[in-house]
Amino acid sequence: MKIIIIGAGKVGCQIAKTLSSEKHDVTLIEKDDMIRQSAQANLDVLTILGNGANVRTLEEAGIEQADMVIAVTSSDEVNMIVCMTAKQFGVPQKIARIRNPEYLYANALSREKLGIDFTINPERATAKEIVKLLKSPINVAHVQSFAGGKVQLFELKVEEGFPFINQQLKAITFKYPILVAAIYRNNKIIIPDGEEKIIAGDNLYMLIKKDYFLGLNEIFNEKPLSMQNVLILGGSRIGIQAALLLAKLGISTKLIERDKEKCEEIAESLPHTLVINGDGTNIDLLKSEGIETTDGFVAVTGFDEDNLLVALLAKHLGTKKVIAKVDRMNYIPILEKIGVDAVVNPRMTTASAILRFIRKGKIISLTLLKEGEAEVIELIVSPHSKIINTPLKKANLPQNSIIGAIVRKDEVIIPHGNDIIQPEDEIIIFALSSDIKKIEKIFDGGEKQT
Repeated sequence: MKIIIIGAGKVGCQIAKTLSSEKHDVTLIEKDDMIRQSAQANLDVLTILGNGANVRTLEEAGIEQADMVIAVTSSDEVNMIVCMTAKQFGVPQKIARIRNPEYLYANALSREKLGIDFTINPERATAKEIVKLLKSPINVAHVQSFAGGKVQLFELKVEEGFPFINQQLKAITFKYPILVAAIYRNNKIIIPDGEEKIIAGDNLYMLIKKDYFLGLNEIFNEKPLSMQNVLILGGSRIGIQAALLLAKLGISTKLIERDKEKCEEIAESLPHTLVINGDGTNIDLLKSEGIETTDGFVAVTGFDEDNLLVALLAKHLGTKKVIAKVDRMNYIPILEKIGVDAVVNPRMTTASAILRFIRKGKIISLTLLKEGEAEVIELIVSPHSKIINTPLKKANLPQNSIIGAIVRKDEVIIPHGNDIIQPEDEIIIFALSSDIKKIEKIFDGGEKQT
């Protein structure tokens, strides 16, 4: 496909990197020349200096031949104008990042009138991710649903005392059907086989049936987390959205914001949340608001350093579950190593959502792992796929890939080597990003198995 991306920020570059690696014809438009030059130096795509809302710039990028336009600039208005212009040129698919919730709910600005096929609100998507993490029965670093919620993916950190440490995967018998589908070790994703050992410092990506998800504490000998109260630091859009979602769940929530005027505005929009005006980096304030007995703490200010510092402080003071939002990707490994339970990154959340839409059809879900190094995809097996009626152990999948689950009607199968794929099965696959196109061909019938 010929794809034009407007905005060479973190999200735009992540999407461009993924799509160009799949041999799509990608053009990236950016009005800031320093940002454009950086993108040009780091990506194998054509970059154009200019205003993406300008018709001449879009024509230079080849909009008349484009199959898709993705507008992810920092301006909602520019993103909407780009999609409206793309509609006039007959571009089949238009995607826009829209941050202001007022635009999303205004009847006068319907997606159809604007020519937008898909919108993504990074703040709301990130808030939903935070709430899923808070609701998990044990301390997990990531959680994602597949197959309409029938299958749960979670990321678990391995620390000293982990019940299965230093054991080979093939020797482990879990209480419930569960699969270790990927391991993040030494800044690298591993798709393991049965010989692989679990060691301290690993992050395990595991799949389990939804029915057993609430029993994770039994599997790993942990006390179940009970999320009765949450303290949020930062009156950002993410903080406000998270507070709204938590209130709907009946979870007692406090929100600390430094700006007094902003506090007053937030308090009006959050009638079921206690909004506190103060400096959330002040340990005395945190203690006075009960940080030591709080079940969940979420740091979502606009400053990564503040989020990092206060998240560590909250964990030190005894908060059961601590989540920090960071924008700088290089902070994520640091936070994970020094005790923060989970890290959310709006860039990766947004990129994953957009890529899920781009690959809609036989692929019905997609999740990026660790800066896009690996992907989890959920797809429907084509009746023409050559893998049908072949035992998985003879399926000849790429070496760095594994089928984590098979969903057949209402049945969820955590597969073994003798399991057989049937037409229209939903399958969940872990693979390195470099192998995704090959996997798509195999399950869509485009590549013969040997």
